[in-house]
Amino acid sequence: MAGNGGIIGPTQTISRGDAITSITATGNYCSPGFGPGSGSVVVVSGGGGGGGYGGGGGAGGLTITNCHPIPGSAVPVTIGAGGAGGKTPATGIRGTTGVASTFGSATPLATAGGGGGGTASPSPNGIGNGLPGGSGGGGAGHNVGSVAAGSGTCGQGNAGGAGLMGPFTAGGGGGSGGAGTAAVGSPNTAGPGGAGTDVTPTFGSGLGNCGVFAGGGGGGRGGTGGCGGSGGGGKGVISGNTLQPCTPGTVNTGGGGGGVCNATPAAGAGGSGIVIVKEPAAGPYKAPGVWSMNEVYGNVKAGTWPN
Repeated sequence: MAGNGGIIGPTQTISRGDAITSITATGNYCSPGFGPGSGSVVVVSGGGGGGGYGGGGGAGGLTITNCHPIPGSAVPVTIGAGGAGGKTPATGIRGTTGVASTFGSATPLATAGGGGGGTASPSPNGIGNGLPGGSGGGGAGHNVGSVAAGSGTCGQGNAGGAGLMGPFTAGGGGGSGGAGTAAVGSPNTAGPGGAGTDVTPTFGSGLGNCGVFAGGGGGGRGGTGGCGGSGGGGKGVISGNTLQPCTPGTVNTGGGGGGVCNATPAAGAGGSGIVIVKEPAAGPYKAPGVWSMNEVYGNVKAGTWPN
């Protein structure tokens, strides 16, 4: 035994497996690795809220950046909140756009919040169109004015689906992996939300929501409500359906909220965002044969002490 209470032994070889960290609340990311390096980072912003008269909320923007510099110091991270769902009184209100998420390293990464779903306000408001965002909100099932969907941000998401003026049926919000579906007049069916993105090919299994994020919210109002897109999108509901209220986007997925009409006081809110960081396996490293007890304990706890 060494004089400092440690252990003297042969030179050891140690290594480290992939370090994958999911960040679900605003704060700092501190690298668990052996120093500055590079890794893969996915940034998902908050999803948009569903429209008070139907349009599904767009998913928060999603990007995957590989070989991104990871400093040894703390990195500030912002997790964007989901947008509020629109109201359903006679002065119908659109869903609110989600808040951006950021990974604030020396070369910051950020995406746009999902666009709010459109609403069918009475004339002269005419705000049936969905809002633009990371992915765009769905157009409302509207009685006057525009029923266009919101546009998505290139490289982050897709457009929502358009609504219909005649049957008053709404489109689904866009998802990071696919556009929202437009409303159909016969049979009268609201559009589902666009699909999200599966990040497991880069980050592996074991992530929340089965590794799929940023799905669009389903449209509502009239006919059959649209399903939420895979990746946390909320379900839309049909007019007057008090037994099956619309659902919000899933927390920490960036999913858009489901659209609604006359079913609940407000449509579904968007889901909050998430940041995931993967620092790849490192090593092997040659280490001297003199170890303090703290070093031995730390390596055993981390699973890097060889047998």
